[in-house]
Amino acid sequence: MHKPPVVILSGVRWDFLWQRHQTLASLFAGAGYPTVFVETTGLANPRLSGNTLRRVFERIRRSGGAGEKQPAERDLIVYAPLTAPPTYGAFRWSNAKLLVPRIISDLRKIAGPHPVVVAYPPTRTTLGLLSGLDPRLVLYDCSDDYEHFPCAPKDIGETERELFLRADLVSCTSAHLLKKARSIRPDVFLSGPAVDYERFAVLQGPGGEVSTVCFFGHLSLERIDFDALRAIVGAGFELRIVGGLGSVEKGFFEIPGVDYRGEVSHAGLPSALAGVDAFVLPYKVNPLTRPISPAKTYECLATGKPVVAAHLPAMRDLAGYIYLALRPEEYVDVLRNLQHLENEEKRRARIELARKNSWDTRFRALEEILWRHM
Repeated sequence: MHKPPVVILSGVRWDFLWQRHQTLASLFAGAGYPTVFVETTGLANPRLSGNTLRRVFERIRRSGGAGEKQPAERDLIVYAPLTAPPTYGAFRWSNAKLLVPRIISDLRKIAGPHPVVVAYPPTRTTLGLLSGLDPRLVLYDCSDDYEHFPCAPKDIGETERELFLRADLVSCTSAHLLKKARSIRPDVFLSGPAVDYERFAVLQGPGGEVSTVCFFGHLSLERIDFDALRAIVGAGFELRIVGGLGSVEKGFFEIPGVDYRGEVSHAGLPSALAGVDAFVLPYKVNPLTRPISPAKTYECLATGKPVVAAHLPAMRDLAGYIYLALRPEEYVDVLRNLQHLENEEKRRARIELARKNSWDTRFRALEEILWRHM
């Protein structure tokens, strides 16, 4: 069977916190599809900082050309596009007239004609790339409610609607997003988060007293309940945090008991999580977070360790496998009582649920759907 080239129009950088964008690119490449991972073309104007400027200069240095072959990945090239954010009129003009045509030219040379395209940010830039690439099939993998993103383009609802109608297939990562999409695309299907099961299974072990609690992921004031994190530390637990930083409460990392390990590669996560007794997913419940189904959920469950999470809709669907908390003090109450709440049956149920939601299983289902429509 001839496997067509695949272009992933990602919403993140390759070296950013590992998400389904990178996972799908690796799985396509591993299955023999020549794959090009196109790093984010932008959604909002970046906050000005030293790190932002460094990333801009690095993007300019790496942009264009033949992309970077990933030595550990079969048939996978990472391409860094040079674009302006799809916000102001002048930026959009520059993209449409100068920058997007160059990206299209590069991708045609790298990927070849008529690729399968998996699209993420539903911006005017993405729509321009789709028009120029002339793909044989477009999958819009809807993973966020972009209308609630801070500083997103004012017409993001309009451009997303265009992408819903332009795509041959639409998948959603949560039931919340699925319900929203069905008003435009009745044929939308659910493709939730999954786990590289074997990678996290190495952390399985018998339960016991809880002393070290962990959150791993991207920290930001818009998404994470810092009151819950403070309450956990204040109750005497060691709080290990692994991941990148957005906006963080001033002085948070100076609190005794907070152990910040920094951002690590996806491959390095198991080592960074060794010795953790329980995980927390302390999301704020707001319009930005309500649609999400956190990618790390099944990664936590695969370890067999107990998980305490916010009352997001996707978390409520897993209430038989995780513990839910509405307020900061409820996180503490659950963590303090885990020795009485936990048993071997619950631990095994979490592990089995994660096993059933492995990325291998999820990818086979997605691949089958794609081939039925090609």
